Amino acid sequence: MTSVRSIRRVVWTTFLLINAPPSAARESSTAQTCALFMAPSTIPNAGIGVFTAINVKEGEQVGYPDLAIPVTDVDWHNGGNRQEGDYHWLWKNYDWLSSAIGHLSFEAEEVVACIPGVGAMPNCHFRLSNVRESFTKYDTATLHRSKDAGAGAISGYSGREGIALRDLREGSEIFVDYGEHWFTLRENVLGLVPVAESYTLAEPVLEKFHTLDFNGQNDAKADLWALIKDFSYKSRSLAALPRTIEASNRAIDVGIKETELEASIRSVQWLKQNGKCLDNLRPGMSSVDGAGRGAFATRFIPKGDIVAPAPLVHIPYKDALSLFGEMKDEDGFNILSSEGITIRNTSEVRGKQLLLNYCFGHSKSTLLLCPYGSGTTYINHNHKSPNVKIVWTEESKALIHNTTWLQQSVDFLEDQLSPGLEFDYVAIRNIQPDEEVLLDYGKDWEDAWRAHLKNWKPVEGADKFVDASQLNCFDDDECKGAHVVRTHAEQEVNPYTDNLWIWCYFSYEDEREMTWNIELDEWRNWGEFNGDNKFRYPCTPLSRNDASMVYSVELVVPVYDDYMAHVDDLLVEVQNVPRWAIQFVNRQYTSDMYLSNAFRHEMMIPDKIFPKAWKNLE
Repeated sequence: MTSVRSIRRVVWTTFLLINAPPSAARESSTAQTCALFMAPSTIPNAGIGVFTAINVKEGEQVGYPDLAIPVTDVDWHNGGNRQEGDYHWLWKNYDWLSSAIGHLSFEAEEVVACIPGVGAMPNCHFRLSNVRESFTKYDTATLHRSKDAGAGAISGYSGREGIALRDLREGSEIFVDYGEHWFTLRENVLGLVPVAESYTLAEPVLEKFHTLDFNGQNDAKADLWALIKDFSYKSRSLAALPRTIEASNRAIDVGIKETELEASIRSVQWLKQNGKCLDNLRPGMSSVDGAGRGAFATRFIPKGDIVAPAPLVHIPYKDALSLFGEMKDEDGFNILSSEGITIRNTSEVRGKQLLLNYCFGHSKSTLLLCPYGSGTTYINHNHKSPNVKIVWTEESKALIHNTTWLQQSVDFLEDQLSPGLEFDYVAIRNIQPDEEVLLDYGKDWEDAWRAHLKNWKPVEGADKFVDASQLNCFDDDECKGAHVVRTHAEQEVNPYTDNLWIWCYFSYEDEREMTWNIELDEWRNWGEFNGDNKFRYPCTPLSRNDASMVYSVELVVPVYDDYMAHVDDLLVEVQNVPRWAIQFVNRQYTSDMYLSNAFRHEMMIPDKIFPKAWKNLE
């Protein structure tokens, strides 16, 4: 007769096999001091997660700042809707709305941001959200279109930090808030995932269940709980109930939230053995001429160690990153569809999305692989003396890597709607602390860059161009020596360049009062440029107090009717506006990434590791 203890041992062993990579995964030397890990999530079927290996205080930074890579008008350029699956765009599960990235929404009609690292890897748990994403600053990393061939080849959106919303225990999984809309858009794939309200509705159900008298029949109690959880009529509140009878018993004592919290913490030793270190790299200004930012080692990394893991988002056909022109009539006007949308001219390819520069490819394939590991997007090129290389993750160390995909076709990859490939950046020699980490992007990339340098010359008017980032500041200290914003009268004599637009940012204290926070980073909701835009408006500085450096401004507040049609503008004068609340933005399609001479080329996967099955251009 099989004992209960034997059954439990089998169940526990099965659980470990499902939720952990193979036991052969070795603990790297850097894992001993690592503070942030990528490891299997504590949420069933959620893939990878991010974990802190140290205690973190509320308000402290988690990991290192991420880069945000803009992707503009991607639906228009692909002639479809990515959310409805009209074309393959796996990034839709990882990108962020422009409203979450500061000034990004001004870049184009439609903008999303691909944010590797903490911006893409953490999961969402509405009850346990413990990290928020900070304001993302914009600058050109000292590059200027009048003198730098690298202008427009890098993203200007950086410094996006993960900030702890509460004290975090070591071993805690990091959870960010995707927003409820993220899950409602994916109900057909993910089912009814619990949102914040779901847990409130689930508590009474849990309490009611535990008032039932099972007369000591624990098996019957467990069977009924399983029946409830497997009920064919699904709901978000049902999904919020604890998964097992044991967890429900615990939840009666401490509540569902505490039960979920306990389940979201792994031991640090387990993370060292089964996870991969995420904080070996930090961003900084690169030593590579014209590269902008770079990646630097945070600790000694011995030869052969993994410098950074990189899960990969696959784009089966690189044409998805093409930028097209507009169809014109004989008078030069845009031709509109019956829905009033400009028709794209697929015979006129004007360029490629900036994202191309952050992805890997091969000259004999349409496939692109875009890493979303922490810090890897900052790694620059060195053809002669790199210190890292990319390799396919060893099967014994894989977290999401599926080696069978390496034998499948590109068409097969197009049907895969979640990541299943993974690179490791591996040290090819000892790397010292604070040494810049460099990768050979491949001969094709090197040749393309050299040709770009040879032929590059500034676009017309580049010497007169002023980027918005040259004029902005973000807190009182930073603003002390910053640009003094010209008043309306001063602009009559000395106007700003045509690409610049001035906006004022604020928050509401109540329905009537506008208030100013300590610094710009305190805003949690940036709003969109539409009828619900409560947090920023176009503005004109009217006067300035040079002693206190505060301004009187006139806000242009749009008025919308019940059908969200713009019917009027209100002009509202506001006093005592701090300098950092007045922000310059680049108007649509004027920033460096739209330059006609901006460099575009994917990094190259070495031929010796590139699968023959993917060479669909031979």
